Amino acid sequence: MKLAIWSTTTPRPNSTHAEMFRRQLEEVELAERIGIDQIWFFEHHLNPTGPVPSPNLLIAAAARTTSRIRFASMVNILPFRHPLLVAEEAAMLDNLTEGRFDMGLGRGLRPPEFAAFGVDQQQSREMFVESFDIIRRVFSDEMFEHRGKYWTVRKDAPLAPPLVQRPHPPFLVSAQSEETLRWAARHDIPFAQIDSLAEQARDAAALYRDVQMAHGHAPAPRLYLMREIYVGESDAQARAEAEPWMLQQWQLWNRYTQFTRGGELPESYDFWRRQAPMLHAMGFEETVANDMVILGGSERVAEIILRLAGQLDLMGLALIFKLGAMPYDMVERSMTLFGEEVMPRIRHVLNRVGDAAPRAA
Repeated sequence: MKLAIWSTTTPRPNSTHAEMFRRQLEEVELAERIGIDQIWFFEHHLNPTGPVPSPNLLIAAAARTTSRIRFASMVNILPFRHPLLVAEEAAMLDNLTEGRFDMGLGRGLRPPEFAAFGVDQQQSREMFVESFDIIRRVFSDEMFEHRGKYWTVRKDAPLAPPLVQRPHPPFLVSAQSEETLRWAARHDIPFAQIDSLAEQARDAAALYRDVQMAHGHAPAPRLYLMREIYVGESDAQARAEAEPWMLQQWQLWNRYTQFTRGGELPESYDFWRRQAPMLHAMGFEETVANDMVILGGSERVAEIILRLAGQLDLMGLALIFKLGAMPYDMVERSMTLFGEEVMPRIRHVLNRVGDAAPRAA
């Protein structure tokens, strides 16, 4: 089981965005020191609470001061950019990271972002699939022309720069709906689930494996489960310190619930039209009781992680240490305690043999 950190980016009061990005790069260095396998950066547009229009720029910056940890865009939103450009930037990142890049892909979720780009969100799945097919052809180094419904490509020269990882960087996808799960399983691509209940994640992994095997792939864990986390000196201290920031972080689902109630999420996002209100309705105690968040002293945190690992066939856990606008010193203390006191307790479920990346799909 691998450990990833999904590095959120929320501006702090009385601080600059330059300071925010500097602190985020320091977080990556700390993550490498405590033995985390991967760092993921998200993509959002015109979003004051998540001002990261390019996860790729953060990966390029963080690669300079690290040597082991892997990076992933989580995700590059394919409907917003030409697939040839996405593939070329991935090739650059593969070189800048010296082969430590995983390519996280998604179709996007926030209606205001689609409106800003003038993209019809109802068509996002078709656009995602066409873009993915083009990206794979660009990576295969073949000369081709593509005239599709959404994009035209004329590739009459080799990919430059060439890829470091062959046949290409490993793919990763955010998959919650049945349709996306089936698509990911057909391609044997690892998938991440955001704030899924354990039983939802178990059902998703079972469906994935059935489709995975039906398409001739060897059965193997492909699920990354995302969880917010805070490690304190004791259980009581952790809960008291983290609760206000956890509630701030959980307001994400209030925003998506508002999109749902406002009729902004199209029918093709039916999963999120049902899931966001359910998550928004969960109180703090319910999220804790259902292991939706991981809070406590080091012993309790380790127990929760081991319980999740026992319940689910996990490829990895993706942890969010920065909860809302939590002060940086609290984040660093929580991460340090995780590395020093939690990691030794869960060592036996962590696979440290070989390459930390999933195999290329």
